[in-house]
Amino acid sequence: MSILVRPPKRKLQEPDEGPRKHSAASSWSPGFRSLPVSRRASEQREAGDSHISSASLRELHSNRASPVLYDNGPLHTPRQFSPKASVVLIGIRGTGKSSLAVILAATTGRRLIDADRYFHQMAGCSRAVFKKDNDHAVYRQQEARIFESMLSDHQEDCVIACGAGSMERSGQQLLREFAQTHPVIHVTRDPESIQSYLKAWDTQKVRHFLELSGPIYRSCSNLEFFNLSETANRESIAKDGHDHSPGPRDQRSQTPTPFLTLKRVQRDFLRFIAFVVGDSTELSRQHASFPLTLLPVETRQFTSAVSVPFSVLCEKDLDIEELEFTVDAFELKIDVASPSDMGADSNLADRISQVVSTLRRNIIVPLMYHVESFITPRRSRSPAPASRTADESYLNLLRHGLRLAPGFLTVDLTRDDNIISQVVSARGTTKIVGHFETFHPIAGGWDGDEYMKLYERAKKLGCNVVRFCQPAETLEDNNAVQRFRHRIESLPGPQLPLIAYNTGPLGRVSRCFNPILTPVTHPSLITESPTQLIPTITARHAQEALFSTFALDPMQFFVFGANVTYSMSPAMHNTAFKLCGMPHHYSIFQSPTLRGLNELVENQFFGGSSVSLPYKTEVIPLLHSMSPHARAIGAVNTLIPIRSHEDSNDPRLSQESSVFIQKCRAGPIKGIHGDNTDWIGICNCIRRGLSPANAVRPSTTGLVIGSGGMARAAIYSMIHLGVQNIFVYNRTLANAEKLAQHYNRQDLFANERMAADGRPRVSTLSSLDEPWPAEYKQPTVVVSGIPAHSIGGAPAPNFNVPTQWLESPTGGVVVDLAYKPLNTPLMKQIRALSHRGWVALDGLDVLPEQGFAQFELFTGRRAPRRLMRKIVLQEYEDDEGHDSSAIRDRLQHLDGQPT
Repeated sequence: MSILVRPPKRKLQEPDEGPRKHSAASSWSPGFRSLPVSRRASEQREAGDSHISSASLRELHSNRASPVLYDNGPLHTPRQFSPKASVVLIGIRGTGKSSLAVILAATTGRRLIDADRYFHQMAGCSRAVFKKDNDHAVYRQQEARIFESMLSDHQEDCVIACGAGSMERSGQQLLREFAQTHPVIHVTRDPESIQSYLKAWDTQKVRHFLELSGPIYRSCSNLEFFNLSETANRESIAKDGHDHSPGPRDQRSQTPTPFLTLKRVQRDFLRFIAFVVGDSTELSRQHASFPLTLLPVETRQFTSAVSVPFSVLCEKDLDIEELEFTVDAFELKIDVASPSDMGADSNLADRISQVVSTLRRNIIVPLMYHVESFITPRRSRSPAPASRTADESYLNLLRHGLRLAPGFLTVDLTRDDNIISQVVSARGTTKIVGHFETFHPIAGGWDGDEYMKLYERAKKLGCNVVRFCQPAETLEDNNAVQRFRHRIESLPGPQLPLIAYNTGPLGRVSRCFNPILTPVTHPSLITESPTQLIPTITARHAQEALFSTFALDPMQFFVFGANVTYSMSPAMHNTAFKLCGMPHHYSIFQSPTLRGLNELVENQFFGGSSVSLPYKTEVIPLLHSMSPHARAIGAVNTLIPIRSHEDSNDPRLSQESSVFIQKCRAGPIKGIHGDNTDWIGICNCIRRGLSPANAVRPSTTGLVIGSGGMARAAIYSMIHLGVQNIFVYNRTLANAEKLAQHYNRQDLFANERMAADGRPRVSTLSSLDEPWPAEYKQPTVVVSGIPAHSIGGAPAPNFNVPTQWLESPTGGVVVDLAYKPLNTPLMKQIRALSHRGWVALDGLDVLPEQGFAQFELFTGRRAPRRLMRKIVLQEYEDDEGHDSSAIRDRLQHLDGQPT
């Protein structure tokens, strides 16, 4: 029997389990003290989780030697799921299961099933009433029967939220079985936020209960999601529980918009789900804002990964976005000496989960999870390791890493085949890096046979990537590692990507020229004295070395248009180039005709160009290829030179190879590739301002004002987000109808779920006086693409959206692409409606967003997002006068994070 269980009786913008309080947890919990079982059971009953049996707690005691407790034996869960597989959420009260379930159901169209309500509907009464009227044996039989029925009847397209009542012994076994083919996610959270929600107990008691319950919940699940609470420095939570974080706020009046409390949680959780179920369509949609994700990081040239110890992240208040600055991956090194050093048992697992969640909140690059096999004593200056982690402890830390579903996870190739095979078989969508590191050069070195044998063993065991390193004793060792890499490349057939470099001060040269995922550090992590040789390099050092040795060439970039003297792009890109260690130059190229493009193409150091009016459509006939986005929009704003053509039967792969791999190399140009990043800037701003209460559904409606090139991009961004009902208003109705026809004759779908519900439809509105069409919901996504300043002596439009079109009960987001003046009449109108849930974003929000994507297309490197935002704000000049205090406030609340 399938029952549609409605969400809890609350509005999403008033969550009962949303972020309540700044997480103050900065130290490890006390060790796991032995307590009588009766006392533990009583504590669980006080928490409302009395359905965790005392027998289960006794089982917990028997396994306490392991740093992360599991009672499900080897890594036998394959973690390979259908994208439609139902998702189960388990965890104690206060962790946010209900909010996450509502978010997932509302955003993806999955049916929401609440286990307690399902029990009530099947049994005719609540659990409490049933238990009161029946003995415990009868209740357990009924609970097992109903729980089994619920899982059996909801195998696909559901999200199932399980309370503590589902955690009887029979329920635990059913969850373990269900986890063989479905994601069963243990949701956890910091004790402070749980205590704030429960309004009972003190934090220490909550922490102790997490110690008791954590191993049981982990034994019944195959994945884990730490529901990160908002932090004080970037995502402050006021006493009322609302998110007053920078970003989507009234930047003129400083009126906070308390409708985005779960915005970052929504983003984190949806990306986590898409990754673990392998939903490639959804992942592509989420990552479309970052063109570099078109190619896996391990296939691109000269990529780097910043390596940060877990212990340092626990001890220091580090700026994670700054650590991620221009790198391509983030490596978390679990450097735990022993369980007793970092808290006992499930406390360590909780802390690792929290650190991983914090990293994901603040980075856009893949996360690499690495467990150190050898632990060097803290503050030791000796290069030799002190001890090797026991196999059991090492495997348990890897098990926990797989539960967190990182992009990459390393496994020590010196461990037994059995351990490595367990990890590989349970990897799910995580890529396994076979890792070998020695602290003394092995016999024969890079030119011997040992590394080749290790490489073949990694392939045989099923690794996805291989990483080797050893200390360099002479500079010749750097040539030797290049020779080994060439030996691998010369092998017949496809080979695993290879990371190979030397360690130590003499090995730094090999790191610079290692082609993929070179481990780098960040200046804030370097603690050695300036008088000592530092055996590591930074990402900037690596970039500078590549250019200074002529491996890469300094390129020239331009903004091309008929009137581009006002452009802020040169300042934005040139500052970014300099800080990244790239000697490129971006300048203005103003031309009265399209023929000026010939001069750019004849320049062998031409790296790419932004395209401005009026050439965004005129340039299309001259292009050799176009991205699918630019083709659908019918306009380009980015030109990329093509210098080589890879042999491939797949034209899309050929474009990717030409556009993304051949970067920063001068030479003759064989063609021009066109792309469009305007839609990315608009799309990201919509995402940033759209509250979870207004998550895009089949009934969602969008409104676009104008019919020019930016209006085209705005419609495409809405379609990409899944909006199916889009209206266009333009002063000249014929132009609006022409734009609607452009999209209505295309078959554009954001994802398979959208295609199943129907194709998007663009309609027109003929007059500002007409009421909103009664058969459609009020718009919650509005984009204005008309100028707000006077042009050619004509008065400024002074446009406002008719009030009858702004009656959405949950508000929405309005993006005004104009920024001269910055505080347009439309922005004033929407900010005055912030109390009704409306969020306003302007052209200064959009400009850097599209610039990030252009930077990636130009350089093949990640953009320094916060820096580029800062430059745009600093360079902004408003001829009609702007509110300098508003700019200062935005500079103080810079946020380069993904949306």
